[in-house]
Amino acid sequence: MLLISDLPSDLEAEILFRVPSKSLAKLKTTCKRWYTLFRDWRFVEKNKKLGKAVRESILLSDTRVYSICDDLHGLHKSSVDPSIGFTSKLCGVEDLKDVKISQFVKFLISKIFHCEGLILCCNEWNTRLVVWNPCTGQKRTIKPRTRYQGQDTYALGYAVNNKSSSSCHSYKILRYCLNKNKQNNRVSTEFEIYGLCSSSWRVFDYTNGDFGVHRGGISLKGDTYWVAGLSLMKFDFTTERFVRFPLPFQSSDLDDTVLSAVTDEKLSVSHIVAETDVMRIWVSNEEGKDLSWRSDFVLVGDLGKFDRVANVESFLLDEENKVAVCCNVDTDDEARTRIFVVGEDMYKQVYKGIKKPKYFHYR
Repeated sequence: MLLISDLPSDLEAEILFRVPSKSLAKLKTTCKRWYTLFRDWRFVEKNKKLGKAVRESILLSDTRVYSICDDLHGLHKSSVDPSIGFTSKLCGVEDLKDVKISQFVKFLISKIFHCEGLILCCNEWNTRLVVWNPCTGQKRTIKPRTRYQGQDTYALGYAVNNKSSSSCHSYKILRYCLNKNKQNNRVSTEFEIYGLCSSSWRVFDYTNGDFGVHRGGISLKGDTYWVAGLSLMKFDFTTERFVRFPLPFQSSDLDDTVLSAVTDEKLSVSHIVAETDVMRIWVSNEEGKDLSWRSDFVLVGDLGKFDRVANVESFLLDEENKVAVCCNVDTDDEARTRIFVVGEDMYKQVYKGIKKPKYFHYR
């Protein structure tokens, strides 16, 4: 019997080219082979409908990782109702049953970090790290060099080898720990890098003490970006160096600032001035050596049009139509997850759950 894997690659791509766009998006994580194909620029260029297909994101809710479907296409038209669908549960407690804290304590996912198809999972107190590939189902428990700590920050990325294909990226994990005394003052910082190829940790020497990051990082083309103080911090996993870039606005430590990736090509950043309801979103130019921001693009939204929305935990941006899908938690309503759409003269809530999400991001 002839299997799909037996077909010539050109014929396989031609068959997928004829699949409707909404169904095509759901096939992305069917297998590693198709995941790689859907990210091949030649296939994307030929199959223009991929750019208009339903976008899929990753949502962490109640210790489970879900694939959600956010149909942004056409949202700029007032006659189109937005929709959010949970297309599948990618990972849960039962999927990590072989990863245990102790004989009686299960691994409960508290934080995730997504990079090019791999997901780094942490439990609540950072006592366990697991790298998981949803396409193949493979999992790897990452053992600490000494021990993990509750205040650790992690990032997953890869070094680019220009002499090899993109499928041969060298994946790495960056660990950052801020040690404080009883007065909550910073005493020291620790940096370590784990190589998935070498399966080992090594100490990373970073003497500049100005790393202090807010929220989790965002992966873009193998590197990780954070909001760090009043600027943007990037860690280049190829050169293993930190680089700072300016934000497109003046900010204070009390403001709410969140990063997001735009279709794995650009960065976007949202900014809410403390004690105000106005959210502004900027987007970067095509990534180059020096990060810069578009001067002709700012999406302005009034969060006061929603009931009890004071901040945004994460968001996804449709740059072309100036529409953002935002996620937050209503702490006054049993910590319910809320997902809502913000655009020019558009304010719609599209989902209200029961548990607090941690993170969601493009796949």
